[in-house]
Amino acid sequence: MGGELKPTQGQSDAETVRSLEARLEAVRGRVRSRFEIDTRALATLRIALGLILLVDLLHRARYLGYFYTDDGVYPVAVYEATSILYDGHSIHGLSGELWFQQLLFAVAAMFAIALILGYRTRLVAFVSLLLLVSLQVRNPLVLNGADRLLRVLLLVSILVPLGERWSIDALRRGTARTTVVGFTTAAMLVQPVAVLTQNAVLKHGGETWYAGDALGIALANDVMTIHLGNHLGNYPALLELLNWIWVTLLAGSVVFLLMTTGRVRAVFALAYIGAFLGMLPTMAVGLFPLVLIAAVLPFLTTPFWDAVASLFPSHRWSNRLPTAAHLGPIGRPPVERRVLEALRRRGHESGTSFVVAYGRSLKTIVGIIFLVWILLFSASHATGMAVPDEIESNFPDEQRWGLYTPDPSESYSWYVVEAELEDGSTFDVVTGEDVVHDRPPDAAQEYETFRHRKYMESVHSSASNDPNGMISEQYTDWLCETATDEHGDEVEKITVYRHIQQSPVDGEYEEPNYFTLIDREC
Repeated sequence: MGGELKPTQGQSDAETVRSLEARLEAVRGRVRSRFEIDTRALATLRIALGLILLVDLLHRARYLGYFYTDDGVYPVAVYEATSILYDGHSIHGLSGELWFQQLLFAVAAMFAIALILGYRTRLVAFVSLLLLVSLQVRNPLVLNGADRLLRVLLLVSILVPLGERWSIDALRRGTARTTVVGFTTAAMLVQPVAVLTQNAVLKHGGETWYAGDALGIALANDVMTIHLGNHLGNYPALLELLNWIWVTLLAGSVVFLLMTTGRVRAVFALAYIGAFLGMLPTMAVGLFPLVLIAAVLPFLTTPFWDAVASLFPSHRWSNRLPTAAHLGPIGRPPVERRVLEALRRRGHESGTSFVVAYGRSLKTIVGIIFLVWILLFSASHATGMAVPDEIESNFPDEQRWGLYTPDPSESYSWYVVEAELEDGSTFDVVTGEDVVHDRPPDAAQEYETFRHRKYMESVHSSASNDPNGMISEQYTDWLCETATDEHGDEVEKITVYRHIQQSPVDGEYEEPNYFTLIDREC
């Protein structure tokens, strides 16, 4: 008995500390694994963002004169008097000439291509964001939630290393990390989950989504329904099933996307991507499906990318890939790297190390700020929680995600523009034929694009709230000019009718109602 060695109090405390440290390290590892992103997923996100920017530019370019010049429905004078998005600060608003807008569109397209290629990625993404916000501010009347999500996603993505893989930057650097993790990646992953979760909470305030009826009601909205969506109404049981799947994906996004790792996370990410792809041929919601897909790409984990890579053996294509030598002058390291390296060679090692460490710390701090911003304002909009006025005024609606909430609309509307000539005859300004007030076979075709639909909502709001509102007045002036160009000075009056159609119940349509929205002499 006397020869036994008993642990001292100091040894016991040390073991307790080591045990606690081991447990904390295990927890830390689990948390890190849930906010880790494969750099191939970030590369795919970079390419997707660049392509979406190009698609957006090409789509808007078709109506460049109509929406963005002084010859269209929203000239610079009206923009300066009515635009409140970001206080109306827009490079595109410096001129209403067509050539100026064409120039800015071309510059934005060049930066979008540079983003796809991954050249000076962070700088290019920042300039692309400035040009995107400038374009959106120039005409906020044609925006929907997808435009807001695109600018938010592009803003958050600037913090993460989009150019780490599959990029000119990676070739110039010569090295690449396989995964990255930190507060910046946490913000990147939390953003789409905040969108989906907030939308689920807002839908819970309605009566139809959690009863299984909402998707059927949404697809009965003929203005918002296109292509495949026009036929799904014939399968009510399928619509109810899809309704519950969609609500489950929204409400369960925290569990399905943030709480999982590895292959399970990749499977759920692909399920969300599949659901978003299903929106493309069914609903006229603009860029929403594309931007949502891009937002979920960072959840595709390493096992997924390894499986994809196994389908393309490296020995078959590795010799075809470009190297830094193929890039010519742009293959040189970035200027800032060359400057830091020169300072190191001159003995300023401590100074350069401080600059690098300071930059990393600053990025971490910004990542924390973005994470708090996303969580705070998403919670505020979802729950009605009050936010200090000083903060709310600086971040108006950037984290408000209310598509089809709390319930989808049970009616839809379209517009008919009638011109009256001196002899009393009338015609439809859009079609050139007789005015028809009947329900159209496909109401979605009454609008050239979803942006035209959003614009007409603003015209309706302007005319209803203020008959002399600048937006509706300018629209009427444009209509008068257009009709006069076609028929000379014979056009005496323009009348804009708003038609309202209740969505069909059991396939039966009521007669549409219509009223005069604008009635003005030319």
